[in-house]
Amino acid sequence: MPEKVLSSGANDAQEQLEAMNLHGARIQQLLEQIEAIPAASTRELIHDFMEATLAFYGQGLARILQLVDESGPEYQKVYQHLINDKVVRGLLLIHDLHPADLQTRLREALDHVRPYLQSHGGNVELISLTGQTARLRLQGTCKSCASSAVTLELAIRNAIEEACPDLAGFEVEGSAEKEVPAATAAPSPERTKPNWITLESAPQLDDGAWMPVRVAGKRLVVCRVEGSLYAYRNNCPACNMPFDAGTLEAGLLCCPLGHRYEVRRAGRCAEMPTAHLDPYPLLVQEGMVKVALTL
Repeated sequence: MPEKVLSSGANDAQEQLEAMNLHGARIQQLLEQIEAIPAASTRELIHDFMEATLAFYGQGLARILQLVDESGPEYQKVYQHLINDKVVRGLLLIHDLHPADLQTRLREALDHVRPYLQSHGGNVELISLTGQTARLRLQGTCKSCASSAVTLELAIRNAIEEACPDLAGFEVEGSAEKEVPAATAAPSPERTKPNWITLESAPQLDDGAWMPVRVAGKRLVVCRVEGSLYAYRNNCPACNMPFDAGTLEAGLLCCPLGHRYEVRRAGRCAEMPTAHLDPYPLLVQEGMVKVALTL
């Protein structure tokens, strides 16, 4: 089966968010330099100036939201776009202007990745939110799968960081990774983050079909089973061979040497319970299929 080559262009919102993170990191560096100034009066003057500047722009943001919200039903879509935009949301949270509280945003973030987890026979549950620390529980195959740490890192963590940058951290039951610090307001630009890349040909994939793809230099295999799409690394962990000459039958992806993997059960090997395919988080949004890769 011929391999399709897909592009990996970043969208404008993601590029703007990354630019803001860089500015945030620079602000943090400047704050550290300010704290090192020997003269206390100078430090206090700079702090007063920063607080006044934040209050000035915060008042402007509040007024913009108020005008849009009060402009009639036809502007409610614009209002929702503003409060849910990755870039604008961060500014609103800094000024305590976002209308959704932390728990609401956290539940929405988990709902965002729940279809992916459920498609693999798993789920995630919010047990508690105490202060700014959440406690989660992985369920089903997400709990027992050897690749649950990958799922946690590339799907759940990313969704929470985007929606809840004000969350101090979260603990996870059912995973080897017990405590996960949340993102800071100004994460380090060197930190590797997943990049959600559109798979252009995936929506046309027929049920029971599969295809090997190459995206951002990585080899993947994308399958559609019982209406749901799945993405795995194109490599059999048992024999180290790609699935290019393999088959997909009854939900089992088979490598050329006959090792079979349950596509709907997080890639669990039918012959070797300890062997699992490496999954890539895959989400379908507004008819577009996106896969998360760490570049």
